Amino acid sequence: MASLTPQPAAADVTSDAGIATPLDAVRPASGSGAPAPVAGRSGTALVVAYVAAYFALYIALITPVLSTLALRVSALSTPDTRASNLALVTGVGAFFAFVANPLAGALSDRTTSRLGMRRPWLLWGVLLGTVGLLLIAIAPNIGVVVVGWAIAQTAFNGTQAALQAVLPDQVDERQRARVSGWLGIAQNLAPLVGVAIASALTSAGVADFWMIMLPTAIAIVGVLALVAVLKDRRLSKAEAGSFHLWQFVKGFWVSPRKHPDFAWAFVGRFMMLFAFALFSNYQVYYFQDRFGFDAPTALSWQLRLMVVQALVLLVAASAGGAVSDRTGRRKVFVIVSTVLAGAGLLVFAFAGTPNLLYVGSGLFGAGLGAYFAVDLALVTDVLPNRETEAAKNMGVFNIANALPQSLAPACAPLLLALGAAAGDNGNNYAAMFTVGAVVAIVGAASTMFIKGAR
Repeated sequence: MASLTPQPAAADVTSDAGIATPLDAVRPASGSGAPAPVAGRSGTALVVAYVAAYFALYIALITPVLSTLALRVSALSTPDTRASNLALVTGVGAFFAFVANPLAGALSDRTTSRLGMRRPWLLWGVLLGTVGLLLIAIAPNIGVVVVGWAIAQTAFNGTQAALQAVLPDQVDERQRARVSGWLGIAQNLAPLVGVAIASALTSAGVADFWMIMLPTAIAIVGVLALVAVLKDRRLSKAEAGSFHLWQFVKGFWVSPRKHPDFAWAFVGRFMMLFAFALFSNYQVYYFQDRFGFDAPTALSWQLRLMVVQALVLLVAASAGGAVSDRTGRRKVFVIVSTVLAGAGLLVFAFAGTPNLLYVGSGLFGAGLGAYFAVDLALVTDVLPNRETEAAKNMGVFNIANALPQSLAPACAPLLLALGAAAGDNGNNYAAMFTVGAVVAIVGAASTMFIKGAR
């Protein structure tokens, strides 16, 4: 666990509601900007609203990655160009996410709005993200889809940076793994709801417009509910200090030599998310090419497998978070989870019949559940300067989320083109998923080098 600056006496910080909250565990480092995070057990209303906002945001953010974006690109492409067009759209969007997440996190740590430090980013991020998805829904060509997804990724990642900062801001250390587990459950159940909506609307012949915009409306409601409940920290201009561009840019560098645990956690997350991006972005095309499904059938199978994955994930995340909090151990759960996820990817790589995919989804769900149950808690334990730069450093860490989503689409067409796999319509999904499995397992090995957490 990262050391905390010793505090000789309790201090207070005034929330946006004007209520003084005791800080008896942490305080800002000398000369820092942001006030210290709130210690003490987190209220039920806040935790419920927090998890609900996470769930709602990911319905709008992940569902396009899994299904609706692929279908929209396919509608605007030919069979020969759809894979490369999808790589272009997702790659450009992921680049903007890569930039936006740490930038928004750092700016959130310096925000002096009367609404607080996090709420402006929650509010404007979800509204601007809606504009981006609206552009995709009405796009006449791939170019407009690229612009819309870039806007959506930029805005929603600003919201995500503020959302993740709520964990070290507002949630007591004794609850973090458990709340992290609930967030992992929310994050991974959200696509299930989104794909269920997409599948139902596709089967009913409803226009693509509503398949994209209905999940977006859910995100707006969920995030605004958290904005209403959150007693956000407020930062004065004096506490924020003067702004220096070079110092601001330099602040995004977290030295691996000074903070090796953070670096190893970054590598592990990068590897896991690279494997996940290879798995998720091309699912719809995988069902269509390997098994000859049409779009409604592909979405139907995707939904069935996601139900299996979600059920296993729920059990794994709940048990993993509770046991991790009780034992104080984090690393073993991350290592086991990535190996399970890798095994699930291998099943997808070589499955000859759709029914085998239930096994692959179960393994992958167990891996994701155990991973997301403790991963954020592990990162929070080794987060540098978490008292004063929580959002910025969580934003830096989220580069490990965004960068794989940019690199994986660029690599996927190359992997798919390695050779025509039997029954795969000329695309080598076996190679792509096998590479994903190997990458995930290598990520597990990196976690073993973390020394500041058990």
